[in-house]
Amino acid sequence: MMGDLKKRASFAKLVNYANNPKKAKLIDSKDVRLDNNSTIAASMQGQADDKQGRKLKNPVYHISLDFAHEDTPKLTDGLMVEIAREYMRRMGITNTQYIVCRHTDTEHQHMHIVANRVDNDGNTISDRNDAIRNVAVCKALTREYGLHFAKGKVNVKRDRLRGKDKVKYQIHDAIKASLPRCGSWSELCERLVKQGIETKFKLDRRNGKIIGVSFTKDGVSFNGSRIDRSMGFYKIDRLLGGRITGNVEWRNNLHDNTRPMDEAGANKAAIYTPNEPFEQAANLTYTDNHAEPSGNGDFTETGSNANIVQAGIGVLIELCVQPHQAKISSGGGGGGSESGWGENDKEKDKLKPRRRR
Repeated sequence: MMGDLKKRASFAKLVNYANNPKKAKLIDSKDVRLDNNSTIAASMQGQADDKQGRKLKNPVYHISLDFAHEDTPKLTDGLMVEIAREYMRRMGITNTQYIVCRHTDTEHQHMHIVANRVDNDGNTISDRNDAIRNVAVCKALTREYGLHFAKGKVNVKRDRLRGKDKVKYQIHDAIKASLPRCGSWSELCERLVKQGIETKFKLDRRNGKIIGVSFTKDGVSFNGSRIDRSMGFYKIDRLLGGRITGNVEWRNNLHDNTRPMDEAGANKAAIYTPNEPFEQAANLTYTDNHAEPSGNGDFTETGSNANIVQAGIGVLIELCVQPHQAKISSGGGGGGSESGWGENDKEKDKLKPRRRR
């Protein structure tokens, strides 16, 4: 059994998704009006709004519990309800409203729990270390109930997938097949682009560090870690030895605290020019805050003060390996250099990009 736990803002959206009559069956609930989805959501929202003091930005707990295919014969509604209640008890999600829905839209058995993070006494249910506790509780319940540990994405029937799920697994399979044959990020990106998959990186503009990666296919994007926990930036980067191309490692040359490449004596070895530069390398997309994947895999604002830069692999090769060679055309008139930086420091300062405030 595996659990996926998230905190969200809208009761209505989650209730409609979890209790969709076309693919779901309501098997348990507590302290909510069950006339229809609207009354369920309204009763939960009302309790969240009655909380004294500061209101919760994300008052909804959305939990998905997935079971291995081998457990299907024993998974009665009664057993799934028992497991859901025990899971919530151990997670400290008690004395509160919830619904439990069993989904039948996929071959593997799973259920969704929508619970109120504001309990019946108006107190906030603690979410401290809930991601870590979620993993521990799922492992313990799997052993205690004699269930099988899910084998991840290996046994998923690809031919039955549709829409975003289909694209997600296509990206997953492409990365998994490519990684053993790659020794650097450039090799991985080249293999993926041949399969129609675009790679973009998320940079912290304050210090130039890479903090995430996303993959896009057919207009659908996913953060690497949302595709699979093993496919987040840091996990893949560790497998690739932190190399952008060949024996060249990632370098932070975005700020003045790094020596120029020629002073480091590495400019010759560090130059990398792909034969066919990727199209996505032409543009940088700037946002003002840290980001996390939204439902469709895009990056959305999360409220941090950090600035984020999204860039393709070609841009990162230029920024991280040979930033001193970036070409900037003159703006016409004034005798500016056509092939690079101006000859004096005043012109250099004039052409330097200004940090956004």
